[in-house]
Amino acid sequence: KQWYQRRVRGDLIDQIEVESHSAGGEQRRQIVSNVNNYRRDYETHVKNLRKARLTYAEDVEQQRSDLLGNEHKNTMVSNSERLERSSRRLEDGYRMAMETEEIGQNVLNNLAQDREKINSARNRLGNVDSSLSQSSRLLNNMYRRVIQNKVLMFGVGVVIIVIIVLALYGMLK
Repeated sequence: KQWYQRRVRGDLIDQIEVESHSAGGEQRRQIVSNVNNYRRDYETHVKNLRKARLTYAEDVEQQRSDLLGNEHKNTMVSNSERLERSSRRLEDGYRMAMETEEIGQNVLNNLAQDREKINSARNRLGNVDSSLSQSSRLLNNMYRRVIQNKVLMFGVGVVIIVIIVLALYGMLK
């Protein structure tokens, strides 16, 4: 069970690192830095837990040998104190491991929120791109109509001038 819990916590840190690949730039560097810190903290806590377990095992062995000795009462007090110290170390190590796991979970939640924001921004960008394309087509149509109107006006002007010239020519003749 303990091995499984340690593996799950290690997997959480690995998962945070994988999630960081979807972030970009400065945010990714910050997440990778945090992941490295979490990994170091986690490994330190695991080492402390191992040391506490070894100390506990040594204390238990010492207690056994002391119980067989002449100073039974003194060794019992000493062993009780060692057991209390070992228990405190184990509890501290466990608490630190749980805090690390909680921090990792918070980072995963933040990454999920950031992913949602990025996807939302991507969707908005797609909508803006679509609107810009539609606006570009509308402006091109308007420009084409302006050119057509200018050509038509020029043609009408030429026809009017030709009619005036013909009318003047007909009047003068």
